[in-house]
Amino acid sequence: MGANPKTSYPVIDSDSHVLETAAVWTEYLEPEYRALARTWFWPFGDPVTHEVFLNGATVRGLNRSGIPRHAVWKPGMTMAEIGRLDPKASHPANPGASDPKARLADMDAMGVDRAVLYPTYFLHYFPVVQNPDVAWALARAYNTWIKDFASADPERLIPVAVLPTQNVGLALEELKRVARLGFRAALVPPLFNNDHYPAQRAFEPVWKEFEASGLVACVHPIGGPAVKEGDANAPFIDRMAAYVGVGHSVSEAVAPTMDLSVFLSAIMADGLLELFPKLKLVLAHSGVSWLPVVLEKTETYLWLSHQERPVSLEPEKVFFNRQTLVNFASGEGAVRRMPEDFIGIGSWGSKYPNHDTGTAAEAIEDLRRGGVSEAFIARLMGGNAARLFSL
Repeated sequence: MGANPKTSYPVIDSDSHVLETAAVWTEYLEPEYRALARTWFWPFGDPVTHEVFLNGATVRGLNRSGIPRHAVWKPGMTMAEIGRLDPKASHPANPGASDPKARLADMDAMGVDRAVLYPTYFLHYFPVVQNPDVAWALARAYNTWIKDFASADPERLIPVAVLPTQNVGLALEELKRVARLGFRAALVPPLFNNDHYPAQRAFEPVWKEFEASGLVACVHPIGGPAVKEGDANAPFIDRMAAYVGVGHSVSEAVAPTMDLSVFLSAIMADGLLELFPKLKLVLAHSGVSWLPVVLEKTETYLWLSHQERPVSLEPEKVFFNRQTLVNFASGEGAVRRMPEDFIGIGSWGSKYPNHDTGTAAEAIEDLRRGGVSEAFIARLMGGNAARLFSL
């Protein structure tokens, strides 16, 4: 694993992550909000239990053992090696998760020319911060930090901004600000928050601004450490895993597909891509095998039900003819078996530095083994992402 693939085309990692440092809270967050942040969102609360301070209480941290599964992978590591790590011992996170110079070195080792950067703490916890004003201040702090992170090589590091979606007006203001700062993309979590959901009509001003600014709307599922059951699928999946006696979480493998399936069905039924035909949309971190089934089932129910807003009864045609991407992981069989279905929308993502990171070399080898042409592979490994992110 980790070998640099020999290619004649750029390789773009369209689903990678950073691990935020305390500097986001202690240096980048405006001074008047630093004490408040200790109550509303502070992920460095307890070095023993790794619990996170959130909304005036403590919630489970990302680490369930001494293995930092969200940032443990380094170039050259195999899944078998990760599986043999002693969970009772403390293992350090990969420096490339938080240091841009180390990150660029890892990208070189992985054969990655450019990487789209998603957050970690600001992915799994920030969307459920209940104080909108503090959330807005935290969003400004993170976005400035990740902008500085990417400044180590702006051509290769593509940051995804976060938005305080707790309040539509504040999300709209921050989206306008990051557009002025030169961001190419911003994150939209497919999550119910205070009974609001991004596919609802109230969120339309944000979608309108995405379309007008040309920024890519990156819909990335979030995990379950702080999410309430009913707001996303991870807590329900973990409850069922415990009920049937599975000794560990399975939500990280199952929930992303479920969350994005719900989101896609909702926006197709509401006509989002028809209302905003120039919207650029990425469905991240979920694979692609679920997509044809969801579009097919959505079409069935559109025919069976009356829609308040007239929408196309051919959601597959709408989706594939818009500016959309769906991430796939290394070795995902659906892309290898049905490359023609995903040639225009598939985009490889490593999930770096998560414990299940896959490399570009693995993805290319798998596609070649399936008989996929080099022209198709070039699009799947970077061409489609370059087009959508205007790289």
